[in-house]
Amino acid sequence: MNRWIELVMTHMLPWPIGVLVGASALSLVIGLIGLWSLWRVRRLLTVVTVVHDRVNTLANSVALLTDTTESCFRAISMQMQFLQSASSRGATRRSIANAEPPDTTSDPKAKQRRVVGAARRGDGLAAIAAREDLAETEVALRLHVGREQQAVEPKRYGSLLS
Repeated sequence: MNRWIELVMTHMLPWPIGVLVGASALSLVIGLIGLWSLWRVRRLLTVVTVVHDRVNTLANSVALLTDTTESCFRAISMQMQFLQSASSRGATRRSIANAEPPDTTSDPKAKQRRVVGAARRGDGLAAIAAREDLAETEVALRLHVGREQQAVEPKRYGSLLS
């Protein structure tokens, strides 16, 4: 029986070595394909982070745009309510307008003095803007400029400077 095993092993010896070399080569190819796949996935994941950052920036931009639009609609709604309430108070407004006739001079300095004076008396921006036919932002700007001019220019009392 020993002879028989030796005979079979001598004829089969080259075959298992070939199978082992072939299996090793196949596993090397599969390993290289796996490494290449991992490299591609890694490159794609770096692209995903860039896309994720861009999507976050877009989402923040859309949120800011939404907030701005909502604020704009809210301001328009408030302005429309103000105009509706002003039209319902038309009679009282006309009586106030008749009591204090608006100065129709177009002198910018006179308009500036009227705006600053009305603000000192405690009138609101909307009331001053309606009386002077200006935008509320322009009234706010005139008040800001008026404060800066008062800080720069000394107060005058008659011909004396204090």
